[in-house]
Amino acid sequence: MNKIILIFFTSLIFIFSSSVIKAESESESSLARFVIRNYDSTVLPTVGSNDPDFLIVEFFDYRCGYCGQQADVFANLINKHDNVQIIYMEYPIFGGISLTASKIALNIWRNNPDLYFEIHNEFMNMGPKMKKKNLVNLLNSKGLDGKNIYLDAETEQDNEIINSNIKLAKQLGLRGTPASIVNDSIIPGYVRLSVLETIINQ
Repeated sequence: MNKIILIFFTSLIFIFSSSVIKAESESESSLARFVIRNYDSTVLPTVGSNDPDFLIVEFFDYRCGYCGQQADVFANLINKHDNVQIIYMEYPIFGGISLTASKIALNIWRNNPDLYFEIHNEFMNMGPKMKKKNLVNLLNSKGLDGKNIYLDAETEQDNEIINSNIKLAKQLGLRGTPASIVNDSIIPGYVRLSVLETIINQ
């Protein structure tokens, strides 16, 4: 009898161990998941499904014209498909006000995450014409203290998340924006909605 019980529990341990190994491997089962593995999951702006079949990691700059077009595509994709999650990697390669805007956006994600997606898209609509006045006015229109948020971002000497994003982009060999990782595919440049939906529908 004791021998039978021992065999039973040994079998349970093996099954449990196998399921844990499988779960751990699935947690990094795509390139998109793998590249963000060292980030705290709460620090990266995220929209869409909490349990996605398709994960998109996008590197972008707010003053990049094609990034603005990509933002519209991603907004449409999220609205049409409930199995997609997008993780936004602030990557202000143009510097200047792009860097300030990225710091502001991360401030919004940290303190008012429900506003991030909306403000992100409106920043994108400004594109190359982005000005301090526009940013401050937009923040004020959302009930925020635009002047002080802008000043805090402009005077912040270093931003750990942005630094990590830049380092990661270099490791991946990304030289411009936008650049997206869709599950296991790195796609430099603008990606049409039809292309993304083809990937999703495969």
